[in-house]
Amino acid sequence: MASENSGAQGSRGGRQGAGSSRRGDAGAGGRGRGGDSAARNLRSGERSSGDARQGRRGGRPTEPEQPRRELPGKGQVPRRQAPAPPRPNLPDEDPQLPRAVEREIDRVLGRSPRSREVALALSVGSAAIDEGLVDVALEALAWAKYQAPRVIPVREAYGVALYIAEDFAAALTELQAYRRMSGRTDQNHLIADAERALGREPHRVAATVEEMVDDADVPIDRRVEGVIVWAMSHADAGQLEQARAVLRRFAAGHDIGDDEAALRFDYVVGDLAECAGDFALAREVFERVAAQDDAFADVDERLEKLKAPRVEPIPGRQV
Repeated sequence: MASENSGAQGSRGGRQGAGSSRRGDAGAGGRGRGGDSAARNLRSGERSSGDARQGRRGGRPTEPEQPRRELPGKGQVPRRQAPAPPRPNLPDEDPQLPRAVEREIDRVLGRSPRSREVALALSVGSAAIDEGLVDVALEALAWAKYQAPRVIPVREAYGVALYIAEDFAAALTELQAYRRMSGRTDQNHLIADAERALGREPHRVAATVEEMVDDADVPIDRRVEGVIVWAMSHADAGQLEQARAVLRRFAAGHDIGDDEAALRFDYVVGDLAECAGDFALAREVFERVAAQDDAFADVDERLEKLKAPRVEPIPGRQV
């Protein structure tokens, strides 16, 4: 299943420290270290306002959903429809999906050979995300999305795969669609990091993260990843004190635990403290990180540097 978690692990965009790569260790989705499979995130019985209704209309069964074509308005040039993605090679086996997800696919598409193929493509794509085979995931999930654009777990898993592939604009489109259709904020850490990658202003990143920060339905590790992204968006803009304030406020009001997301949180606290010239705090925080995992990122090197008689400023990061 599609794990980073975040999902991309946690947020791949919640980078390990200010200067490390955007993919970090990966989100969300992790899928970040958000934890759960994209498909498992769909709650049993959930409905979105945009989903097709099942049942009978005028005594006739509802037809399974077909990809819709929008008609151009008067005087407009018709859009050229993108070609259908090729059907992936799907194994001859049963989909490995939670039953709630299979029911959701059948609800939207109707129980049919097509719905089974979409379920199998979602299963293959989610497993490929877990195994780090992003090209396989993209092939399976692009086809599943074309066949079933109103199946929520498909949009979520496809968005996560695009995020892992660092196609941030397309990932943003898919994950925002997932949020709109599901009403959930549990992938907002990936949405926020995609916004950050695309150069959106800190206040826009903040608005995305604020939706999830106090949402008890969102695992705490994903909320931590979101706050890291929020803080780093300020750091990217040279707003170092605002970045540190974001982390302080969150730590004061939440138990962030002691998992890997919490280690990344502390690492970023130490990184920003060092950038601000607060070397005593930076040393204290890095020592705490090293006590839990002395191989985490470059924490040993950072501590050695801080113990040296003279600590040189980090170029380009001073405010």
